[in-house]
This record gives sequence, structure tokens and C-alpha cells, in this order.
Amino acid sequence: MKIIRTRQRPLLVLVDAAFTVLAWIGLVYLLARGLWPLIDTHDGPRIEVGVLEALGTLQIYLWVALLNAAVLILWARYQQRKSKGFARRRLPSPAVDDRRLSESFKLSAANFARMRQPGTMTVHNDEEGGISLVTTGFFRLNAERPPHASLLADSVER
Repeated sequence: MKIIRTRQRPLLVLVDAAFTVLAWIGLVYLLARGLWPLIDTHDGPRIEVGVLEALGTLQIYLWVALLNAAVLILWARYQQRKSKGFARRRLPSPAVDDRRLSESFKLSAANFARMRQPGTMTVHNDEEGGISLVTTGFFRLNAERPPHASLLADSVER
């Protein structure tokens, strides 16, 4: 069962798999190196291993564990710093007031008023990215009489 369901890039999957295989090979090597002398003797298996030999093997295991912990901590810190950049990009953009918006797109007062109205429109840009012309593609209805009122009046008259 996968807990993390995000897709990784194929290169990262290969790197992850390579490091996992190397870690398993290292573990098997250390276990075989430590256990093989106990089993492979002419007199049969030895249970009474010298204390210094056992401490030497434990020291190797501890150094590998410390190296592994250092790599994991460095990786976690790197991911933490990297995720702060993602969090900043996901923040909502700061609110822009009407004056700064019209200055940014070089909008005239008439074009700005047209863009504030609902409906479809065509926006024409100039060569510098400003808005040069806004044309609406519909007819304005009278605000005093809603459009469905004329339809109701026509159906009542019939």
C-alpha cells in the first residue's frame, strides 16, 4: 500500500532504487561479516565470541547508523528549505487597488469602467502589454425593466 501517491520523475525513482539497493547490500555485507566467523570454524559454531571482536563489529554498525542519520537529517533540512519556497509561491497574491491596476495596464477610465461591467468583451493590447481598447459584444439592457418582464407582458397580452 502506497502512502504517498505523488508521481516522481523517472530519474528520481532510479536514484531512490539505487540507494535502496546499496543500503541492502551494505546491511547484508555487515551481517555476513559479523556472523560468518561465528559459523565457519573447524570446531563447529562458537558461541563464546570475544568481547573485543563484538565491540569492533558494534562500532562499525554505530558508524554506519550515524552516517545514515546524518544523511537523513541533511535531506530533511534540504526538503524543509525547498518546501518554504513552494509555500511562498502558493500564497495568494496581494490585493491590487483600482489605481495601481489601471496604471499597470495603462487603462483609461472608460476602458476600466467597461471591464468592470459583467458580460463578454474583447480586450485589445498594445505592443507593450497595456490595454488599448475594450469592446463589449452585447447590448445593455435597461436596468428599470428586467429582460424577463417583457416576455411576461407579451404572454399575458395573448
